[in-house]
Amino acid sequence: MSDAAQRELDAAVERFGAAWARGDADALREMLSPSYTHTDVRGRFQDRDAWLEYALSRSGATTHIAFADVTTRVVGDVAIITGRNDVAGGSILVGDDRASLSLRFTQIWIRRDGRWLREAFQATIVDPLAPSLN
Repeated sequence: MSDAAQRELDAAVERFGAAWARGDADALREMLSPSYTHTDVRGRFQDRDAWLEYALSRSGATTHIAFADVTTRVVGDVAIITGRNDVAGGSILVGDDRASLSLRFTQIWIRRDGRWLREAFQATIVDPLAPSLN
């Protein structure tokens, strides 16, 4: 992958995280593939519309998100990104009052029509101090 394409992908991932953190469903909608799927930390599977409905419910959230241990593999026009998100602030999980959590994630991004779109996501809650294989 070219340096420019890598920078575009990195920027898309960061923009996506920031849009989720503030509950910006309009921005998220623009960055999702039409066939997007999402498996959350509780194992719930959502299609694009269901996940966007959840994202809309977070509108105005003041959540902070940080990335750690991020690794990107690119195969053609597909990027597989793994890492950890450390999340703090309000509205982290619906129906959960914890103030922070860490999750190990896998994101699949596809390059379509000259831009990166998120195609799939899966996450598992983890101990942020657990050792990484990276």
